[in-house]
Amino acid sequence: MKIALSLLAGLTLAAAAGPTLAADNGSCFRLSQMQGHTVADPHTLYVGISGRRDVYRISMSGSCLTSKFDSDPLITRSAGASDLVCRPIDLDLAVGGPGGPSHCIISDIQKLTPAELAALPKKLHP
Repeated sequence: MKIALSLLAGLTLAAAAGPTLAADNGSCFRLSQMQGHTVADPHTLYVGISGRRDVYRISMSGSCLTSKFDSDPLITRSAGASDLVCRPIDLDLAVGGPGGPSHCIISDIQKLTPAELAALPKKLHP
């Protein structure tokens, strides 16, 4: 019984440390660090992260970015107690615009590799 409790406690600590560890290696970002965005197409948004030269590609399930422009404001909220974004479920995103905000269903968040960032056309850099 003591072994099972120790194992459970260890797994709980490892799960709790997961986002912190991910943030340390650069695979996560904080909402407060988002600086600049570019709408690539109806399903893809690129965001820059201040303090780092990182760019993240945020992919949407629907086409919430249709008729949206780079100048339209992002409306963001963290979906949890922290503003740390590591997975799609961590971010509640809408894009403002003339017709009102479009709420997005995020399917994927990926940090671009240096090669992907170099290959990204300049007009899509946030």
